[in-house]
Amino acid sequence: MGEAGRSPLLALISLAILVVALTLALAVNRSPAVPQPIAFNHRLHIEDEDLDCDFCHEYVRVGAHAGLPDAEICSECHDTPQGDSEEAARVTALIEQGEPLRFNKLFSLPDHVFYTHRRHVAIGELECLQCHGAIAETELPPERPLVSMSMEYCMDCHRDRGETLDCNACHR
Repeated sequence: MGEAGRSPLLALISLAILVVALTLALAVNRSPAVPQPIAFNHRLHIEDEDLDCDFCHEYVRVGAHAGLPDAEICSECHDTPQGDSEEAARVTALIEQGEPLRFNKLFSLPDHVFYTHRRHVAIGELECLQCHGAIAETELPPERPLVSMSMEYCMDCHRDRGETLDCNACHR
């Protein structure tokens, strides 16, 4: 094939690679929506009610996983009606009926990544917004994570804080 024949072929191959790369990037950023059992208002609980994250996420300072609230945790406040919203009344009704209240995990990491909230929150003193973005300001549960948790994102944070970049520190 002559020089003139290779140029359009290379341009076509480059375009195809670009299209595939963009498609994969969009697919990663558009993970499936994560439904929640109630329309939880983080802003109301954190700003208006002045609750700390660890009130509902009880293992955030001591465990690998922060923990998600369940009916038992919600019943500490919602065993009687709170406010006048339909959703707050629904939470109280679910608790009164003994219905399970299971929130679905919004943020997830690959199985080969070892991460603990204890190390990052209690020891490293990171604020929740560092990894979870402005979730404390949301009035409805986001369908997808507000921050794209990628290796690059974690590595940038480790570099900025002078933490280890050793692969074995995070990968098992």
